[in-house]
Amino acid sequence: MGTRFRLFVQPPFEDARSSPEIVEVSSPLGSLKAGPADDCMFVLEPVGKSRPYGVNRGPLGTPYIYLPPWTGKVLEPAASDEYGNFDHLQPWMPGFEAAHVFGCVRFTLDVWERFLGQPIVWHFHDHFDRLQISILPQWNNAQYGYGFLEIGSQFEKDGRVLPFSLDFDVIAHEVGHAIIFSVLGVPQPEAEYPEYLGFQEAVSDCVSLIAAMHFPSVIDNVLMETRGNLYRANRLARFSEFSPHRQIRSASNKRTMADFVHGWKDEHELSQPLTGAIFDILVDIFHESLVARGLISRAVEDLADIAEFDQAAEAQVQHAFDRAFARNSDGFVEALLDARDIVGTYLAETLWALAPDFLDYGDVARAILAIDRDESGGQFARIISRNFRRRAIGELHAGVHLKGGEHRSHVHSARILLPTDHLELPKMNYRERVLLSRQTGR
Repeated sequence: MGTRFRLFVQPPFEDARSSPEIVEVSSPLGSLKAGPADDCMFVLEPVGKSRPYGVNRGPLGTPYIYLPPWTGKVLEPAASDEYGNFDHLQPWMPGFEAAHVFGCVRFTLDVWERFLGQPIVWHFHDHFDRLQISILPQWNNAQYGYGFLEIGSQFEKDGRVLPFSLDFDVIAHEVGHAIIFSVLGVPQPEAEYPEYLGFQEAVSDCVSLIAAMHFPSVIDNVLMETRGNLYRANRLARFSEFSPHRQIRSASNKRTMADFVHGWKDEHELSQPLTGAIFDILVDIFHESLVARGLISRAVEDLADIAEFDQAAEAQVQHAFDRAFARNSDGFVEALLDARDIVGTYLAETLWALAPDFLDYGDVARAILAIDRDESGGQFARIISRNFRRRAIGELHAGVHLKGGEHRSHVHSARILLPTDHLELPKMNYRERVLLSRQTGR
């Protein structure tokens, strides 16, 4: 038996009607310690930690690298009930946020370890045995890096503080970065192409999307909202990695590499052609599955492709999907789950097939096509090729990094730091080291 948690699929500050769902993760019942904690990760809520991990400035302005462990005071850890479960914790209770973050991380890992075929081995395992997951409610971001995952908050103009610890999408997105680094590794600084940064964001978005699709409520709600016409605005097509600038990205977008050949400012925007292509592949495989099951006709599937670019066809397509869904809603669920698992499998195999150095989107497209040949004999090659070609992926490439997006970019961020990077920084004098130790307790 696994361990139960209460997880918000949709955060309560996004939808006031949202309530946490009870899920069971793979952690054997009774195996988790207070925190929650297990042999590969643990959650803590630091007291007095004023700075996130990464490159910070000392009291006299000298940059220094700040990495785990946290050795200061922490809030009382979340504890299980007498059976070893954590679903007794309610949103208003102390410890709920810590349990929620752990449950979201473990749920996402469960999904993707199944696709990858093995447990994740953290890319920082040479220095740290476990991932330290920290909740920093007064910090306006979320990040994964060498040995840590830090979860902050979104600060609204009206004074509200929206904790990312209650946002499954944000947490799963950061787990996506952990998976990429753990499978691919970290590129050499001189070998990091711009499209590798976009790849990080796109695949992390897809990790969140595919993980969310393992909640039955998500599948049910999306199909009830769209009747299977997934290009209609719905939760699957939206991602919300909250940053200090509340950046909202859509999987169903029209961005192509032509938008970036003259340069790019922000890898989140640069990721959109790849995210969009993968989302379109998922939708097209879903449609093919519907046709194969006799739930929609080939003519309706062709019209859906037209409607993606011609609004005049949208009403006719929606009417056809409405009728088909009413006849066999269970068949739609099965078809969508099949498409989810095919795309999840292909993405996982793509991660194994790629290397981080000099990676670009064309490498991703070629890897997915090769995996399709191995998995299905090329059953979806036409769909895959068409959607990458529409985005000019593999044909056009990102230009130079332009000024103006530094406040949103992860270039040179804590995510890609290694402990040895401190050798590249100037040394602090004795006085500054003493002042810093007084500030941080280290």
